Amino acid sequence: MNMKLKKIIALFLLICPFYGCNNRHNRNASEMEIIPIDPMEADEFIPLSEIADSIKCIQLQIDLGDVMGRIREIIIKKKHIYAVDISSQAIFVFDKEGRLVAKLNKKGQGPGEYLRIGPVFIDEDESYIEFVNYTGGKQSILRYKNLSFDFMGVTSSYPDISANAVKRHNGLFYFATQQIDNKINGEDTNGDLIVCDNEDNFKVLFDKKIETEHHYFSMTSECFSRNNKGELFFSPMYGNTFYQLKNWDAVPLFQIDFGTYHINESVGLQSTKEQMEYIQNMNRMAAFPVLNIYDDRIFSFSYYFKQSETQRWLKENDFRQYIKFGKSKKIYHAKRIKNDLSAFPDRLYISSYFFGCVHEVLHEDYLVDVIVPDLYFHDTDEKVYVDGLGEVSAESDPIIVMMKLKENL
Repeated sequence: MNMKLKKIIALFLLICPFYGCNNRHNRNASEMEIIPIDPMEADEFIPLSEIADSIKCIQLQIDLGDVMGRIREIIIKKKHIYAVDISSQAIFVFDKEGRLVAKLNKKGQGPGEYLRIGPVFIDEDESYIEFVNYTGGKQSILRYKNLSFDFMGVTSSYPDISANAVKRHNGLFYFATQQIDNKINGEDTNGDLIVCDNEDNFKVLFDKKIETEHHYFSMTSECFSRNNKGELFFSPMYGNTFYQLKNWDAVPLFQIDFGTYHINESVGLQSTKEQMEYIQNMNRMAAFPVLNIYDDRIFSFSYYFKQSETQRWLKENDFRQYIKFGKSKKIYHAKRIKNDLSAFPDRLYISSYFFGCVHEVLHEDYLVDVIVPDLYFHDTDEKVYVDGLGEVSAESDPIIVMMKLKENL
């Protein structure tokens, strides 16, 4: 196994310290829209000029002598761009041109300090930053004034639930546990989704109990998405259904029908060891769809299609994306987006999780991709010169790519 593939797998094998039952099959199929997909019909690429008028690369620029490590998440707001660095346990704040304007770096055990940054929440007017302080056991949410980062206090407690991704929505927390072991009210569960409030009321959706031996993996580092109406959606790891999260329930909206290429949903009930063996050995099978965008303008999801008898993990070339535009009704289904508007980057993906950096994929009128250079370049010695950016190599910091959508779509 080469180093590049090892790094990608490592990003998916996420373990982050973070019940009521609802069976995955308790849904009304007549209320769902069925979307038939033939993975064999996916094009090699979508020309970017088909869907976008322009492209802009924003290089995140840090101070001389500073270092950005592993960026877990990039959050784009109206005023600033926020990069959550889990290597240095810091939050970098940039302006919309990528220039560093502030850095929250108060790791420690004293007043106003934190041990480890968990999920980050930024209010709409960007007056403060909140995040979970992982200390082990019962956690708490800390608030800091933006951009001075004066400590504003503890805003609430936070349940000790282990999950791959977390969202806060309408007063509730949604934990995408995706098979990680949890115990609530004395009951063991590997349910895909745990919902709770600030008063320690819990509900598990898609409950199951499987053998993990404390070995976990996730195919994606993000399985939530929001739209411009503030609605929240969830894509379970196994199963081909997308759900809208409403209060304590998951309402089925769409089901992807891969026909003869789908994997059996019961794979998710096997042990994690058996699941990983199945994924490594599967051939001509489509799996792990994730809803990336769903609003009036765009419906888009991504998935993997392994078309090989070789025993291996999933890789970049297995990735597929489906995009349907609301106004024009145009549909695109391809492996990647080919950039024919500028020299860099040569390929793009509409995915909120690809290469392990979580980010929104639609910001205002722009599709968004994030280039993580050490994973983007197949050759670690590869370098390119980009107008406006200078030299870009595997050692470069993340680059945000903004693609202005065509109005007629």
